[in-house]
Amino acid sequence: MLKRLGFIVLLLALSSATLAQEETPAAVIGPTLNSVLSRGVVACGINQSLRGFGFLDPNTGELRGFDVDFCRALAAAVFGDATAVQLVPFSGDNGLDALESGEIDVLMRNVIWTLSLDSRPELDFGTITFYTGQTFMTRTDSGLSDWAVLDGAVICVAEGSTAETSLGQAMVSRGLSYQPVTLPTAAEAAQAFTDGRCQAYSAGLIDLESARQRLPDPAAYVVWQGREHLYTQEPIAPVYRNDDPQWADIVNWTILGLIQAEQLGITSENINTIVRQPEEGEDTYISRVGLDVARFLDARTGIGGQLTLANDFMVSVIREVGNYGEIFNRHFGPGGDLRLERGLNSLWRDGGLLYAPSWR
Repeated sequence: MLKRLGFIVLLLALSSATLAQEETPAAVIGPTLNSVLSRGVVACGINQSLRGFGFLDPNTGELRGFDVDFCRALAAAVFGDATAVQLVPFSGDNGLDALESGEIDVLMRNVIWTLSLDSRPELDFGTITFYTGQTFMTRTDSGLSDWAVLDGAVICVAEGSTAETSLGQAMVSRGLSYQPVTLPTAAEAAQAFTDGRCQAYSAGLIDLESARQRLPDPAAYVVWQGREHLYTQEPIAPVYRNDDPQWADIVNWTILGLIQAEQLGITSENINTIVRQPEEGEDTYISRVGLDVARFLDARTGIGGQLTLANDFMVSVIREVGNYGEIFNRHFGPGGDLRLERGLNSLWRDGGLLYAPSWR
């Protein structure tokens, strides 16, 4: 609590005083950050029924998941305390409505970025946190493992789903035919597939893997992962109101900071050895870690103050939440609630789509 109060005092002072670096001009606190500081928590909309992303554990009462950790990271960025967050669960479009009304500060609820949603007059999407798309689930022993063998296959889809509207074009573009079996709901489509009515079931990667893990014999089924199997591009990103560019920057650069930390090899386990030590002067520290790291982590050389946060705000974020890779592995790796390959969500140098702009 004392740490949180200290951050509030520091940030409120920015509206009438210069930051720690003499060259930095006075910063003005915008309406969303002012509301967050006055409230003492970040109000973050989430899912509570999707394992891996946002899930309420009925045994412990704990809300956990990939999106939940991004909420916690934002709280750590603002307050230096990842627990300074109010997690508000929503279903369907209710979260977008709540965001527009000012009930929450940001929505981190596995929302897929589309033109229709982005065109809502009061809302904007932020930095992409997860790349996904439509794919297939087949039986492990079926011999179906790539597009070519799906030619002529019977494929279950849910009525009104992205798969129903997009699968046909995906098959035609590959010179393939198929026989669709359309069911009223995703649950019925999954049941028809496991009952043997279809050779494959097509839906979103996340939904398929979640459904597979709930089956009595999940090892008997396989979800096709990897970019070559995705036939739509569906990026997931936070949503915020579009009337406060300062808050948008805070949300986006916190996410980019998590990616930057992984790029630089900075983790929750080694960060205490990478930050400036008590006996180190500025020049000695920069010589040891390099200017890029110093700008990213140092209380004096750092430039986080340009966001109206502490210069070294990412130190608290990484200590309490980890970098992007740590978050991903926590929820989707061995022992996670959902088993997903990094795939497109790898760093660019590892064949993925993730990279952060320069911290300068």
